[in-house]
Amino acid sequence: MLKRAAGQVRAVMGGVYALDFGAVLLLADTMGALNTLLVELLPEVEPIIVRAYARDS
Repeated sequence: MLKRAAGQVRAVMGGVYALDFGAVLLLADTMGALNTLLVELLPEVEPIIVRAYARDS
């Protein structure tokens, strides 16, 4: 689920600065993957995903 959600980002001219939590949670709900573990871990994995975008640009 997180692999698919990694494209749901907030970005400006300087690059990606955050995940769009609303879109990620909606995607998880649609996939049947919305649970408390995801909600708890999402803020923890957000910086990892944002750094990956920065590294790739």
